[in-house]
Amino acid sequence: MKKFVLFVMLMMSGASVSAQRWSLMPEVGMMAVKRGGPSYNYRLGHTWNARWKIGVGAEYVVRPGHFSLKSGLYYTQRGYLGHVVSFGSIYPMAEGRSEAVFSEINSKWNRHFLQVPLMANFSFRLTDHVRLNLAGGPYVAWSMGDKNSFGYMEYEKTDEENVYSWQGSGFSNDKWTHDHPFDWGLSFQAGVEVTSWMINVGYDVSLGKEFQYDSAGLKYHTLSLSVGYKFKLGK
Repeated sequence: MKKFVLFVMLMMSGASVSAQRWSLMPEVGMMAVKRGGPSYNYRLGHTWNARWKIGVGAEYVVRPGHFSLKSGLYYTQRGYLGHVVSFGSIYPMAEGRSEAVFSEINSKWNRHFLQVPLMANFSFRLTDHVRLNLAGGPYVAWSMGDKNSFGYMEYEKTDEENVYSWQGSGFSNDKWTHDHPFDWGLSFQAGVEVTSWMINVGYDVSLGKEFQYDSAGLKYHTLSLSVGYKFKLGK
């Protein structure tokens, strides 16, 4: 990690040598995130859920009009939403209690990251003012905090004077954790650049650990759609 961050800093320090090759690109967009790979709570049925992405990219042109290096600093999110409904109770059945019991579990985990990618970018001119950009490379990220929310509700069928109804009870818990903040993975991006405006579609695959005793491997799939503007420096 230290060598990767040092390389990115050295790359950006070269701006004074050839400022005209540098650009800054503020971006904002939405992400769709889904938990991937093995999970300790696989029964929660992870689905795609919406998150935010915002940051500033930096681009250094190696070969004008054809090849460049992209990096930057972005605020991104990862996590999951889970919901499962099942029959039965987590508590021992008391004497005289109805066997008609069903329960539901709601779980939400939201991780807040600062992410630094390093991507090789290939550029193709489509028209005089439109270019297609294809980029890919590794990223590293650091979590600023993880919020874990968990809720459990169970419903028991009651009969009062031949009127049937469901009575609910349960508990919920919210907490902030910071168990294993470092993450890494791969980033891929395809974008269209019209004059100085950009529309980018991205895909990130998270490969780092989530917990201290976790193993490295596929954790999250992230799709993103963002818009930005390119400010060329040194002119």
